Amino acid sequence: MLAAERWPQAVSVDDYIARMEQNRERYLENIERTEITAADREIFGREPLRILVLTEDWCGDSAQFIPVIARLAREVPTVEVRILRRDQHRDLNALYPRKDGYLAIPVVIVMDQDLNVLGVLVERPERATQEIAAETRRFQLANPHLPGINRTVDRMPEETRAAVKANIAQWRVGQQDRFARYLLEDLADLIERARSERVA
Repeated sequence: MLAAERWPQAVSVDDYIARMEQNRERYLENIERTEITAADREIFGREPLRILVLTEDWCGDSAQFIPVIARLAREVPTVEVRILRRDQHRDLNALYPRKDGYLAIPVVIVMDQDLNVLGVLVERPERATQEIAAETRRFQLANPHLPGINRTVDRMPEETRAAVKANIAQWRVGQQDRFARYLLEDLADLIERARSERVA
């Protein structure tokens, strides 16, 4: 399995952050902000887990979600997280497209201690995606004066697209705690499904 082969090449979270050129402060703030509960410690601490993340510094989803995983590893000794730069490992990224085929990041590959893949989460939790879409629609309806506002984001004029993205970026800051919880719940579900399949 390619993920297992790349594990030795991946760097620790601390090494990755030390080399970051964008979003370093946001990573550090979100690591400190993340709350790991006793239930999280119990679920994620049952057996050793290896979490391999594909990302790039510029990615907003990564700045929001990787710090949550980093904090989990800090709080739960059986969890180890390592990071690879996606642009240097596009072949691995290609194995885990989004449902629409787009190669999004971050890609979070959860493995057991023997580096068998238990499951993968691509980009962000689905609940977060739905809420981002709803906020984008709310912004569109509230700002009919912006040129091309009713088009899909990729077809909007540049200034309108920039306004939409700025709104979402600001809005997402206020959702950090809830989105972090979504991620932890989704990862826990992924691990529990893998455990159930092993027993069955």
